Amino acid sequence: MSRQSQTNPEENACYLMLSKISHEIRNPVALINSFLQLLAANHPELKEDSCYLKIEENMDYLKLLLDELSTYNHSHTANTEDLNPYLLLQSITASASVLLEEQGIELQLSKQSAVPRIPIDKTKFQQLFSNLIRNAAESMPDGGTILISVSCDGDNVILQVQDTGCGIPEEYLPTLFDLFVTHKKNGTGLGLAICREIVSAHRGTISVESAPGQGTTFTVSLPVA
Repeated sequence: MSRQSQTNPEENACYLMLSKISHEIRNPVALINSFLQLLAANHPELKEDSCYLKIEENMDYLKLLLDELSTYNHSHTANTEDLNPYLLLQSITASASVLLEEQGIELQLSKQSAVPRIPIDKTKFQQLFSNLIRNAAESMPDGGTILISVSCDGDNVILQVQDTGCGIPEEYLPTLFDLFVTHKKNGTGLGLAICREIVSAHRGTISVESAPGQGTTFTVSLPVA
């Protein structure tokens, strides 16, 4: 089961609107958050109140949503330079492995062939694979293995992120990369949409293969030229 991501032309018209909305919302959110902190400082007992804790929890979610909206709005452009994707992944996986080990997750990186330098936006490349690694880790609450493999077929560099997690139901696959679509508790529906936009900005493709109980594999293909 696989699904190739495609950029929806209508989403291009959404970038400016989303940017304006997130900008307008960010200011009152920052103000409300400041007042909450002042309120807690003046009345410490509030921190034990379940209603206050729920407000704080939802405020954190709102800030996360605004941050991811900002990332999404900037994900469709790429300032590239010729870099080796395998060397970048070595750095990314070295950092991620430390935290994943505490969750009982082994992160492996494998190079299947010689890999050339290709045009890459270093920051967005890191966002892309940090998202995919986090996504894989969330599917394995009891631990498991994430295998990242890199190869080149001459025309494209192929990067795969494979996990041994719970898998994704077939009915979820057609909308997996769509904006604001999520099947996770407390998910924003922006993570995989951001991944798709970053890959498209690099003139590449991203696809997914998965089945319940059989793990999930995300495949990113980036052109050499």
